[in-house]
Amino acid sequence: MKILSAAALTAVLAFPGAAFAQAQLVEIPDNVMVEAFGANVDTVDDWDVFAADGTRIGEVEEVLGTDAQTPTALAIDFEGNGGYADRDVVIQLEMFSLDGNRLTLNADAAAVQAMPVWND
Repeated sequence: MKILSAAALTAVLAFPGAAFAQAQLVEIPDNVMVEAFGANVDTVDDWDVFAADGTRIGEVEEVLGTDAQTPTALAIDFEGNGGYADRDVVIQLEMFSLDGNRLTLNADAAAVQAMPVWND
């Protein structure tokens, strides 16, 4: 029993962001501004997301935050392109750059693999 408990504790400590991110984030209402992008949530929803090499890798599924008025992350619906697994992932706003209407993720597929999954 102690071995199982230790293994479970090790798993939680190794991936603390996964449980925290899902439990602590809320979906942001459409009218709230996402200051990092100079657009409201309704505009940001469904934006295409590109890898640094220009490959379209997914789209914005949800704008998320620590409260309903504070956007801090995006849930990205990856489509299995460019080495990114087909799943929804929570990624902090700081990991993106916006050039015109092009939203680029500044993280490779390996980094995204370690990020928390979004279950809406």
